[in-house]
Amino acid sequence: MPESSRIPFKEMCERFDVSPRTLLYYEYIELLSPDRQGRARFYGPREIARMKLILRGRRFGVSLEEVRQWL
Repeated sequence: MPESSRIPFKEMCERFDVSPRTLLYYEYIELLSPDRQGRARFYGPREIARMKLILRGRRFGVSLEEVRQWL
C-alpha cells in the first residue's frame, strides 16, 4: 500500500475526533487492525472505512458487538 494512502495514529485520532484510548480499544477488540512499523501504527483506506462505520453505528445506538457483526 502506498505511504500516501496511510495515516499515522495521531492523525487518525484527530480526523475522527476520538481519544487515543478509544482507538487502541477498537484495535484491542479487533474492530481495527492497523499496519505496524515497529511501535508506529498506520491506518489505510480499509481501516478508515471501518472507523466511519463504527462511528456511524455508535451514533445510532448500535453496540460494538453489533458493529463487529457488520464488519
